Amino acid sequence: MDILPIVFSVVLVILAVVLSVVGVQMVLVLMQLRQTLQRVNAALTTAEAKVAALTEPFKQFTGTVSGIKTGLKVFETFVGWLQKEKNA
Repeated sequence: MDILPIVFSVVLVILAVVLSVVGVQMVLVLMQLRQTLQRVNAALTTAEAKVAALTEPFKQFTGTVSGIKTGLKVFETFVGWLQKEKNA
């Protein structure tokens, strides 16, 4: 009996076992990566909500300042109209 087919068979079995172990390890690593990414996503969502809660008063303040500016412009226009009527 020739030794070459026996060596090829043994090498093929060892290679199949090694590749199977590597495949299982890859699946486990990908599962852990998925869990980590889910945790990071949850943390980013929480951080985004906190930042939005912190910036909301500034947005409201900006709206208030804009309203005051508009009111002052209307008041200036009204005073200008009164002075124009007074001068005429």
